Amino acid sequence: MFMKIKPPTKLLTSVIISVLVAGCSTSPEITQEAPAQGSNTHQENAAISTQIDPSLPPLPIEKTGNVEVLPAQYPESWMFVDEASFTSMFGGKVIILDINEPKQSKRIKGTADKNLLGNFAAAKTRPEFYIVESFHSRGSRGPKIDVLAIYDKVTLAPIKEITLEHTRLQSLPRRDAVTLSADEKFLYIANFSPAASFTVVNLDTHEVVDTVGTPGCVLPFPTGKYSVTSLCSNGSLLTTVLDENGIKASQQRVAPFFDTDKTPIFERPAHIDNIAYFPSFEGDVHAIDLSSEIATYQGKWSLVTEQEKAAGWRPGGLALVDTDEQGLMYVIMNPNGFDGSQTHGGEQIWVFDVKTQSRIATIDAPNWAVSVAATRSKEPMLVVSNGEMNLDIINPRTGKLIKTISDFGNITPLVIHKAY
Repeated sequence: MFMKIKPPTKLLTSVIISVLVAGCSTSPEITQEAPAQGSNTHQENAAISTQIDPSLPPLPIEKTGNVEVLPAQYPESWMFVDEASFTSMFGGKVIILDINEPKQSKRIKGTADKNLLGNFAAAKTRPEFYIVESFHSRGSRGPKIDVLAIYDKVTLAPIKEITLEHTRLQSLPRRDAVTLSADEKFLYIANFSPAASFTVVNLDTHEVVDTVGTPGCVLPFPTGKYSVTSLCSNGSLLTTVLDENGIKASQQRVAPFFDTDKTPIFERPAHIDNIAYFPSFEGDVHAIDLSSEIATYQGKWSLVTEQEKAAGWRPGGLALVDTDEQGLMYVIMNPNGFDGSQTHGGEQIWVFDVKTQSRIATIDAPNWAVSVAATRSKEPMLVVSNGEMNLDIINPRTGKLIKTISDFGNITPLVIHKAY
């Protein structure tokens, strides 16, 4: 919600000042005397009228406030920018940004606060988005409270704030810390207190209906209709099946598919047609089918050839993968990879067809790449958080840099989300 208050015109300001002067001046030209009991203010009105030029036209009625609203369906060029404000963590926010808007003053369509590395998710069919954040009673100290804030995406007004009993996952921004069921009836919130669990919120009733323990397993990846799959510390998966009310019905483990010590993976997959593609630190991709009630492992394939692996090419970055509506996967790649470089980002973005498991394009990141996102379009643009914490807009078909967007309130815009 935005309030635009038009300032008084120069003429109106002159009239206001004249009225004030007429009412309180002690100059010899205008003498104010207390009116007798029961007398009218004719003399006072006459004094005021002498200050107004009668030849001027009457002033138009001015709007003193104007409430703006956003469209129910956001344009394809709009993106949610997760601004973590990592240098302070108190000034974090979600910025709704139009990456196609040529005028800098019109690019920002709205903002919502996101305190202490809050987690974010946006609905596709509901006119809402969600922020899970934390507050201390004395700012940076004192008792802490975790809350879920539900926002109206049209007015940007909070619809509901729900206090959470369990400590939510507080980490660098990621896309899968807050997720929604396939029909968007339930919201799933990752907890880490330090015991791992996830909280289920019924978005129809705005009630917390269950908190499910997931020992040794983190993050709520939506599975089937009302199931949630979590990634476990021993390289396995844990699928929690919920009933129609969002209450835990059963849990089932999927056998380990990677070695957490020798072949670790990023817990940030690309999602295409209900398949989650988890890249490994060394360049393998593990496919997990999340379409049925229980997750199933589909095998792995490699992003890099043996020659590229030997040369040092590895994936890296924060939100290092994303997908477009054509089913292509974009991965940030580092030519100087080593153990520990997985957080460093990279100088190229590789484009993969997951059906053929092959690379179809290579794009140079002009200013390094930390995170990548694709717009929601048949002709998508890439939005890249670069090494200077600005946004590079790249045409993935040509690989050309279109523009770099800066000065939009960005400090650490670490993750970009599609807007619906």
